[in-house]
Amino acid sequence: MKESLNRPEIGLIGLSHKTAPVDLRERFTLADDELPAFFDKTCSEGVDEIVYLSTCNRVEIYFITRDMNAAVESVLGVLEGVSSLPRAKFESSLYKKYSREAVLHLLSVASSLDSMVLGENEVFFQVKNCYGKSVRAGKAGTVLNRLFHQAFRTAKRVRTETEISKNPLSIAYIATELARKIFDDLSRQRALLLGAGEMGELILKYFTKFSIGEITIANRSLANAERIARGVNREAHIVPLDDLASAAQGSDIVIASASSPKYIVTTEMMRAVAKKRGSRPVFLIDIAVPRNVDPEVGKIDNVFLYNIDDLKSIADENLKHRLRELDVAEGLVRSDADEFYEWYEGLAVVPAIVKIRDEFESIRSGELERYRRRKLKHLSDDDFRVVEELTRQIMTKTLHNPIAYLKRYQTKAKGHHDREVYRGPGEAARIIEELFKK
Repeated sequence: MKESLNRPEIGLIGLSHKTAPVDLRERFTLADDELPAFFDKTCSEGVDEIVYLSTCNRVEIYFITRDMNAAVESVLGVLEGVSSLPRAKFESSLYKKYSREAVLHLLSVASSLDSMVLGENEVFFQVKNCYGKSVRAGKAGTVLNRLFHQAFRTAKRVRTETEISKNPLSIAYIATELARKIFDDLSRQRALLLGAGEMGELILKYFTKFSIGEITIANRSLANAERIARGVNREAHIVPLDDLASAAQGSDIVIASASSPKYIVTTEMMRAVAKKRGSRPVFLIDIAVPRNVDPEVGKIDNVFLYNIDDLKSIADENLKHRLRELDVAEGLVRSDADEFYEWYEGLAVVPAIVKIRDEFESIRSGELERYRRRKLKHLSDDDFRVVEELTRQIMTKTLHNPIAYLKRYQTKAKGHHDREVYRGPGEAARIIEELFKK
């Protein structure tokens, strides 16, 4: 009897940017060729299904088991081996979540509500990639397959039904979006990078993703300029800083990222550039500190100037907008978690329903066969089929209410997910089975 009610449990053990520094998190990072041994080791010691999730900011192990205590010990033991650390060195940085709490957590992670950058999209693809590795290894079964596909559906709902991902927070991406608003087609524009600052290089990389046209790099060190060109994987015209004015005349976008104690792009220079460009606009992004561009440049017609403070203000406003969307997104996550959990709770009653139906069918068919041989042998085959259908209908109607009760009872698990306190639909199934015992 107990085996039919032994529903698999959902467990999660992990650590993230919220609980552990990067030097500890990286101790638990596995290469692809290390995953088969990790899967085999954990699944040989109490774990039925497993997904190993690793991103820049977290390492998490989702697993399904019928013996939670044994499975947790197994996973912790394997993590000791992976990290080459005794458990006492890392256990305080771990979080452990079970049942509905684990479900909520995964849906929040996939929807980027638990990310360092709220609403970023990269984590969705990272979760999908890690899940795929478990599928290919044959380690994701009925429960984890359903759970991760629910997480993907929820993440898509959060992206499409809220605006939590629609306003960028990255300074480099914001600069790119501003350029795309000024110029309809970046592939027809030419970009000039002034200096070799890291942020300037990152902005240039974003521009190349949107197929920016010609690239020019003006820098004191030609070697650094060539390094940046290789980094963005594009051919570039490389010019010395002394040729900045002539390079700017042919550029639609100027990214200023040089180290200099005084303005490199002066008002006089940009007036001359604007005059020669006529009505063609020029977009200047000054992300240097101290600034490379004289702020008076922004007053020139057809010159659009944004400095690092302007971009940071946009990022801060975008973050406020995302935070306003957080409540809506969390509501979607909770709703979808409830939907999944209703299915999951039903796993406890399915074996009981099957058992009840099988036992009644065995009684019905056995008694009918006995009567067929003795008291109903005078009936024709057609008449007997009528009797057979009658008994089947009686059985179906007799079982309808108990089975419907079991299905309704499982919904009461919402809000009562403590495994030690609430016994759930499995207890109802046991009681009903006992009622029908011979």
